[in-house]
Amino acid sequence: MQTFALPDDGPLQGLVASRIETYGGRHRATTQNPAGSLYPRGGPVLDPSRRRFQDYVPFAKGSGQVRGLSPLKLREPEHEKRHGGHLGAGPPHSPKLKEVPKAQQLEMRLHTFSMFGMPRLPPEDRQHWEIGEGTDSCLVIEKSWKELVPGHKEMSRELCHQQEALWELLTTELIYVRKLKIMTDLLAAGLLNLQRVGLLTEVSAETLFGNVPSLIRVHKRFWEEVLGPTLGEARASGQPLDPVSLQDGFLTFSQRFQPYVQYCLQVKQTMAYAREQQDNNPLFHSFVQWCEKHKRSGRQMLGDLLIKPHQRITKYPLLLQAVLKRSPEARAREGLSAMIAAVESFLRYVNKQVRQGEEQESLVAAAQRIGPYEVLEPSSEEVEKNLRPFCTLDLMSPVLGVAPEHTRQLLLEGPVRVKEGREGKLDVHLFLFSDVLLVTKPQRKADKAKVIRPPLMLEKLVCRPLRDPSMSLLRGHFPSPSSWQGEGAVRMGIKY
Repeated sequence: MQTFALPDDGPLQGLVASRIETYGGRHRATTQNPAGSLYPRGGPVLDPSRRRFQDYVPFAKGSGQVRGLSPLKLREPEHEKRHGGHLGAGPPHSPKLKEVPKAQQLEMRLHTFSMFGMPRLPPEDRQHWEIGEGTDSCLVIEKSWKELVPGHKEMSRELCHQQEALWELLTTELIYVRKLKIMTDLLAAGLLNLQRVGLLTEVSAETLFGNVPSLIRVHKRFWEEVLGPTLGEARASGQPLDPVSLQDGFLTFSQRFQPYVQYCLQVKQTMAYAREQQDNNPLFHSFVQWCEKHKRSGRQMLGDLLIKPHQRITKYPLLLQAVLKRSPEARAREGLSAMIAAVESFLRYVNKQVRQGEEQESLVAAAQRIGPYEVLEPSSEEVEKNLRPFCTLDLMSPVLGVAPEHTRQLLLEGPVRVKEGREGKLDVHLFLFSDVLLVTKPQRKADKAKVIRPPLMLEKLVCRPLRDPSMSLLRGHFPSPSSWQGEGAVRMGIKY
């Protein structure tokens, strides 16, 4: 039987048993002398690998937040302990300590993690981040579906192909869960442990990994309630895997996989945050390199791991279509078609949410660039007071006359030269939204664009395509800049 749970690190070596208990590892010393001591007769024996740490203050042993983790400090050389440093003598029997540079602290901590494993985090952190041992025992599977079906040699070739497709669905699910666990059991656990001793505290684990723990819970529940029972039924009966038994689970796909909406909405910012930290934070870059070289990571890069959820959620229709293609029975084909439709419906919903999120970001950025709207130059304080309510241009407000789900979008923007009067020309910058056109004048001193014409609603615009596919002709009627009375016709060529 093949397991896809995270590999065991093997027996820990190099520290006495009391040190191992400090780290709360999965392997604890159990052998004791008759008197109950953890050391052999004659006192503790120092392991050769321990000697390289003899110049460092030992890790403090305790419980809670200080358990086994304290800032590293170097002892002063022996002659300075006895005679004092350059600034005078210290107490006769208290060694003078100096802080170790953070880069060296990080190197020593990561070296310790490599040798003895991760220190045990508090229960609340382990539960929140889905960090735990022995919780993945149910995520096991045989090497081949043929081990489940004794009579596989008598099966038709088409049915064998169907079983191979179903087996790919099951095995890739477990492989994917294992990759999610790399982000929590290795990357998140390592980062949280380092932050407990004052390293990499500027890095936000929540921003870096988003709601990955929620995704792990989703897939564990999906395995326990949908995929696992199908596999267990085949184990018990010796019959081929039945695709119809997956129908109830996949028909509730949108309810089960709802956390993917949040992850897909944030994955762009998450990956940008990871790149920024790696580019600008040398300590974080060293930590990520250590994680990527760790045997638990399977040579997975951080960027590759962060994009895995998006890739997995879009792969389900392809896996189900492969099963459908190799299922001749009408009952199985009908059920698989319904499953594919349910998954694709959820993916369309996710795409819509992501697209709206991107449009909202673009709208916010454009609104920040557009300055205040001044209807006209007030001639007195009384005029200014009466004009003030009409000088606000809130692009984030709902679009009038449409349903709430129809939000304002920035469709196009660009520089245009408009004709003003008989011979005058004016360089302006246009913002074409889904309901309004704004004519602005870029300001040199500030990174803002000042609205110089009243907003023009789309129903007053006429658009004509030109020969150049990247150009179009807009015709609109604008109030004359010199007076509120009368209209001036303006033609504008906008390049896409």
